Amino acid sequence: MDSDRLKKLFDFATAIEKLKKMERYRGQFYWKDYPTPIRYESVADHTWRLGMLVLLLADQLSQKLNLEKALKMVLVHDLPEIVAGDDSPLGKDGTGADTYAFDTQKAQDKHEKEKYAAAALFNTLPLDKSEDLFNMWVECEQQKTFEAKVVKSLDKIEALMQVLEYRQGNLFEGHLKFTIEYGLKGSNIDPAIEQFGKHVADELNKKYKKFTK
Repeated sequence: MDSDRLKKLFDFATAIEKLKKMERYRGQFYWKDYPTPIRYESVADHTWRLGMLVLLLADQLSQKLNLEKALKMVLVHDLPEIVAGDDSPLGKDGTGADTYAFDTQKAQDKHEKEKYAAAALFNTLPLDKSEDLFNMWVECEQQKTFEAKVVKSLDKIEALMQVLEYRQGNLFEGHLKFTIEYGLKGSNIDPAIEQFGKHVADELNKKYKKFTK
């Protein structure tokens, strides 16, 4: 390996360490009023368990999954947030009405911002690596392949699991509604994923206890 390639790989591996320090949920609508957990998970924490969900469910799916491709998507899907930031789907009132969660134009705006960030981040790599990872990110975002749809649906279900684990059902009523509606969005891509997501939602509903300040 030549020295220039080595340096680019090292610099990129160093830069993505920031994902381990990016906290999820802190300061977001609803979360700002809940008791602070011992530790907010990082985006990298979320990425790790998403990868595990893909591994766990891969052989339960109704059609063959290219596992290598799916896991690549998992690893790169949130990397542009290092540059673009991690926008909350809850928005200003906790309904997601003013965010990418349910607004297609806002979703497109988010995609364009993150596409620019992805290019800036991946372009620091050697050309072959840069094109491979950028194209993998784009494929995940475009949601045209089975692998991309599986990753995106489990991405939301993993977040649903995290809400369950943090709050154990002790939620604002609006938060419960949003979490389940958004968390199961796209889960009908496959019967196994739909069943798994429903189980998580059922657990959340079973434990639900209205939170009051």
